Formats: sequence, structure tokens, C-alpha cells
Amino acid sequence: MKITEQDKNLFNEFKSKHNLKEGGLVNLIFKKVLQRNLKKDKGLQSAIKDADRYLDKTKKWIKDQERQGKKVPDYLKKMVG
Repeated sequence: MKITEQDKNLFNEFKSKHNLKEGGLVNLIFKKVLQRNLKKDKGLQSAIKDADRYLDKTKKWIKDQERQGKKVPDYLKKMVG
């Protein structure tokens, strides 16, 4: 799983909402508990793997379409990075 800008923004928003300081003890504990719980969540892990797999398939499809000379919409290229 890759951390996106949206994830960073959500974490920063949560941090500011609850007055957590960078490197503080509460922040450190929160990160550890969150990491531990996310690693244990099998449903989330399988969803992430599926999303990564579909993203890779979409990237490959876009490259194949461009090699064949077909036009691929710009918004689709931006979505897959």
C-alpha cells in the first residue's frame, strides 16, 4: 500500500484536530496501534491487494491502447498516475 497525498492530508487533519504534536508520545502510540490494527485486518489487506492489482492492470491496458494507436482519455491517465 502506498501512502497518497490524500492519506497524508487526512492524517495531518486528524493530528491538528486532536492537537497531536509531531513526535509526541501520544502520536507515537497512536501510530503503533493503528499500524498493528491495520496489519491484522485481513479484509482491508485483501482490498488493498485487489486495488493494487486492478491499478496495475489498468496501467498495462493504457500502455497497450497507446501502442495500438488508440486514444486514451487524459483523465484516465491522471487517475492511474
